Amino acid sequence: MRSARSVEAIVSEIESSADRLDRLAEEADSLGRAPIELVDVMREIRVPMIKAPVEVGGDLLLLADQLRFFSALSYRNATAAWTGFNHAGACGMAGARLADTGVAELFADDACPFMAAVSAPSGRFIRVDGGYQLNGHWRYASGVPHSEFILLTALSEGDKPRPRILIVRAEQVTVTGEWNVMALKGTGSIDVIADGVFVPDHLSIDPFAPIERGGPMFALSYQGYVAAENLGFTLGVCQRFVDEIVTYSRGKARGLDGRLADRGAFKYEVGKAQIQIEAARGFGLSEFGEVDALLRRGETLTVAGNERLGGVIAYATELAVGAVTHLFHFAGAGALFNSSVLSRLYRDAVGSHQHLMASNIAYDRRGERMVSA
Repeated sequence: MRSARSVEAIVSEIESSADRLDRLAEEADSLGRAPIELVDVMREIRVPMIKAPVEVGGDLLLLADQLRFFSALSYRNATAAWTGFNHAGACGMAGARLADTGVAELFADDACPFMAAVSAPSGRFIRVDGGYQLNGHWRYASGVPHSEFILLTALSEGDKPRPRILIVRAEQVTVTGEWNVMALKGTGSIDVIADGVFVPDHLSIDPFAPIERGGPMFALSYQGYVAAENLGFTLGVCQRFVDEIVTYSRGKARGLDGRLADRGAFKYEVGKAQIQIEAARGFGLSEFGEVDALLRRGETLTVAGNERLGGVIAYATELAVGAVTHLFHFAGAGALFNSSVLSRLYRDAVGSHQHLMASNIAYDRRGERMVSA
């Protein structure tokens, strides 16, 4: 079994592949999915394994390090980071909760499986001999065009449906749909349809059963489990936007008004934007670091603690994306073209804010807890 890598070591692997990741970002955006070469780079870095338990060959990065990792990856390539956190979350959950037979099928021989996932229970299953029969239609399966496996959540048939997580091979299902969107274009987050698919017992997970390996991180709520990767994605894209517009400003003159870099209004906004992103990053690292300390002690996060993480990602995302939206109009008409790096980064930043995990409903919940105390 390979040894777990530190976040510093993995980030250095990202930087070693920086030229390829940068070059493939626009191609992914145009294709509407990850190019084969980009998938190869992700496999070299072993992106799907960064959250998985050490026992299955993973790195088991905790929350603060997940933020650091996905921030570094999205800075270079948003498609790799967005699909990558879907793969990493799925492999982590499979590695932590599958029985040994399932782990052997997915992770034997130092495997690095690419596994898409949809957490919304958009299907139904029935018990059959040796496993389950699965039917359903799942949307937003990010990275599914290049995935080998797909982790799907479904409900049992009957009056009292119970959820179950079922893992299928990509060739068992129909991958379909059009990903004609304005943001996160390279993620290929299309649909998965299962029609009477058989899933053996060893590739199914009872989400209420004890965790098999990996520790209490895998007992976090869904929101807690994905919070750091989502925020890391947003911070990396927003930081890249700021860096790109600073470079752009040194050579860009609008009409007869001189260089953008010489405008006081731009200097004010870009300085403020940088501080906002740094504040969002610091807030996230501080909060996630506290959760990590708890997890290292073998403790589990309370319901209130999981809700707090929802507020962290909502506010930090709002802060970072707000910085980008205030700067975008300075870029002028050239940034309207889809081929513009500023356009792509702006769209992906705004797109990340649309994710359910970044919803400001977290503010409602925090307020409800406060006034009900």
